[in-house]
Amino acid sequence: MDGGMIQIPRKTSRSDAPAAPRKEWSGGVVLEMAGAESCCWLRWHYPRTGEPVLLAEGNSLPKKSTRIIALPTRSLFAWPLWIASEGEETELVRLELSGRHLLKRGMEETLTLIPVLEEENRRLVLALATEEPFPGEVMPKAWRDAGRFVIVPHLFESVTGSDLILWMEWETLQMAFYRAGKVVWFCGLREQALGDMVLRSALKLLSDRVLDHLPSSVTITRMPRASADLCAAEIKRVLPSVRTRLEPHSVTVNDLHPPSPRLPERILDIPPSEARSERIRRKKTNRLLSIATAGAVIYLLLLAWGIGDLLILKSSLNYLRKETSLLEAPSMQARKLSERWNALRPAIDPSTYPLDLLAAVATPTESGKVRLTAFTLEQGRLQISGEATDVTQAYAFIEQLKKNPLLQEYDWTAGQPQLAGKNSVRFEMDGALPASPRSAP
Repeated sequence: MDGGMIQIPRKTSRSDAPAAPRKEWSGGVVLEMAGAESCCWLRWHYPRTGEPVLLAEGNSLPKKSTRIIALPTRSLFAWPLWIASEGEETELVRLELSGRHLLKRGMEETLTLIPVLEEENRRLVLALATEEPFPGEVMPKAWRDAGRFVIVPHLFESVTGSDLILWMEWETLQMAFYRAGKVVWFCGLREQALGDMVLRSALKLLSDRVLDHLPSSVTITRMPRASADLCAAEIKRVLPSVRTRLEPHSVTVNDLHPPSPRLPERILDIPPSEARSERIRRKKTNRLLSIATAGAVIYLLLLAWGIGDLLILKSSLNYLRKETSLLEAPSMQARKLSERWNALRPAIDPSTYPLDLLAAVATPTESGKVRLTAFTLEQGRLQISGEATDVTQAYAFIEQLKKNPLLQEYDWTAGQPQLAGKNSVRFEMDGALPASPRSAP
């Protein structure tokens, strides 16, 4: 998934006990966040419809659900900054933090900004980044594959309207300051110097004009009642006029299953560098799989086209075979007739075969200068009459006939060519086999 925003349901109801995912819980959003106990992770399932459910530890995630991990507060770097209202805000923040030597190597890749407010010529933003090296050993199983990495839900906006929120995370106190309902800074606390550190932090933020007044209301949530009372007393000591609110679900030590956190509708994605590298790797793998899939689809299409073409050719071949089988009987009959004729033909004298003789006589006329006018074959005598364009062509035609192998058996006599008109002479030839009577020329 990319680093954009995601819409999620807003639910605040209470779950009595952790439960295993049921079939109807498929889809939706699964939020994993650090619990009050050390290295404890709470998993909340927000289905598409219905109330959020606290999942039992060790159970698999609902199918087709989007996994969101709320990064532990101790793994985040936060710094409020005033920047110019003009210019690219991320670049301005990067230059400011680099000048103060606050960014470690690798933190620039995860740098994210939360806008707080904008005045006439400047803007107040909270710069966020994951600490490097990132403490991946405290993260849940397969955390790099999560779809989103977010800050603790109540850090995104103050849902209670308080200026200061304290909560317990992995047996460590955390505090966050707010201005106009938006977080401006957060960090961890030591219980021994709780009140003094809160006051010093508030005064520092006030001097930098990050806060416009000292906190007037504080919410203490997600911790045992004894710790909550201690925190309230310390805050009251340094800020006497502050209004303190204890969340109802944190009044007993045995409160193991707090209500589901109220999530904002839009959540920033802050993936650590290892998760970002894993996303890039998966993206490349998916691209290669897409290319391989496209190649396989094209190959299958070509294969299907080839199979279809072969089927068409096979069908055509079967049709031709069928048509050929229908011609088999007539062809056999014609073949027998041809074989019979070829067997009889040697018994016939080729020199007296009319068609062969006519073909032999007609061959010299192909130039178009000689034209046959009569061809007579009778009782071994062959008489030929024709016209030529001149006397030379007539004599040349006569000589060619005499040299033809089929006509050499004949004894030829030819008269003198006679003029038959302008550019035309007539000639006659008489050929007789030796045993045939010869007529006078």
